[in-house]
Amino acid sequence: MLALLTLVPLGCITAAPVRGFTALDMTGSVPIKDPFGACHADSYGLMADLGIKDNRKDISWTDIERGDDNWYWVNWDNRMTGLKAHNMTALPILDYSNWGVQTGHPGYGSVINTAHDTQEWLEYANQCVERYYENDSQYTSRWELWNEPNLGEVGSTSGFWTGTDAEYFALQEATAANLSARWPGLELVSAGISGHDPNYLDAMFASGAMEDVDVLAFHPYSGTNYENLDAKIAEVRAVADKWGFTGPLWITEVGCSTQFDPDEPGFEGRYQSILELQATLVPKVYCLALANGIEYVTWYCLGDFANWTWGEANFGLVFDGSNPYKPSPYQADTYKPSGYAYKAIAHQLNWSTFVPRGVVLANPGLPSAPRLRAFYFLKGDGDVVFICWNANGDIPTDITFSMPADGVDVFSAPSYKPGLASNYAVENTTGGITIRARIDFSPTIFVIDMKNGTSPAAVVVDTVFNFYDASLLAIVPCLVGLCVAVFVVKFTPLNKVIRAPRKRER
Repeated sequence: MLALLTLVPLGCITAAPVRGFTALDMTGSVPIKDPFGACHADSYGLMADLGIKDNRKDISWTDIERGDDNWYWVNWDNRMTGLKAHNMTALPILDYSNWGVQTGHPGYGSVINTAHDTQEWLEYANQCVERYYENDSQYTSRWELWNEPNLGEVGSTSGFWTGTDAEYFALQEATAANLSARWPGLELVSAGISGHDPNYLDAMFASGAMEDVDVLAFHPYSGTNYENLDAKIAEVRAVADKWGFTGPLWITEVGCSTQFDPDEPGFEGRYQSILELQATLVPKVYCLALANGIEYVTWYCLGDFANWTWGEANFGLVFDGSNPYKPSPYQADTYKPSGYAYKAIAHQLNWSTFVPRGVVLANPGLPSAPRLRAFYFLKGDGDVVFICWNANGDIPTDITFSMPADGVDVFSAPSYKPGLASNYAVENTTGGITIRARIDFSPTIFVIDMKNGTSPAAVVVDTVFNFYDASLLAIVPCLVGLCVAVFVVKFTPLNKVIRAPRKRER
């Protein structure tokens, strides 16, 4: 697909192309605030450098109450000190059983379902919120009520919730009612459920568990392919709309593991491939989420740890410090390629505006046109962040766009390191610059420095008839027609030719 992209001045007043210019239509624009979070993040210097604004972490009952009314706050006190020093916020997760305090607990699994245990749980929740919200409300205004309660079987020895769904719904309802009554300014987040599971969410609403909850959370893990993330978000939003829920939707966990086995022959190439694939998912997840109105996205998680073959240990943005297997060219890096990708967008998109009509397809009728996934973000200083990839995968897209700009930074897979992108060329033109780039399944991030005094610009994409279009509009129909013709010839009876019998020769 050959595409011609042109950035045009805001001063034009018509949306139709005029002398190559098109006005920037701000209709439906979505303000972006601080959407960048990470789970289990305690390295505050690294977090600040990456652009992480929020730390989602368990404030587990067993860690806080180490015996009846024996409260232990050292770890979380230290965490709050570190976060506040870097002007970051916390999203504490109230979760899990406490066998040393509960009396109705079987001693395994995780369930709270008796009056005594529920009361003890509410005391723990109150103690946590009182200590940190009342003292540091600026940093702890949001609290999540459990983690993935739909992951576990009733009566099992493992799982984040091992009671029934109805028992969890009752606990969330009681917790939200208690906390919202005592601290009306608190922002309560529903348990982030594993996956997006519309049926579970529907049952949660039907039970009344969302009555005093402000935010609906979910974890739409999708392996190594997030092209369907917007469809999952739409299904969650449909459930929320059904029940009249008008609060925000948050993704409080999402990610992809880069696990590998160093004992397998040739693991280096596979490890490098999965590292680079994970990196491409970061801008895809954030673009698709923010464009669909998700206010907050937490990447799982900040760092790897030294268990190379276990998936859970390899979701991070940062290499484990003891990792001796980092492939070329990442041997000297602290950040995984995904860390560089995260940094490339977090520092650019924070407090920007997503402009859904900032990219205009001049020829949308071609089958290939919608497969160019393009996202336009307008920064507060007037600069533009344009992120795009080709959902056709192995059919690259050639694009050209010009703008009245001072310069451009380009971050491209596999590394997303500044200055290392090799899929583009920049030419100086009269009054601006022209960029030609090769776009494939991996997102490319363009940060366009608009000249001082220059109005923001729209991007016009002129897609040109290509092999993908030909295959759908010409080749495939021809093949279908040929197959039909063969079928007709083969199965339609032919009229018999009647010949007069020859006379026998005497």
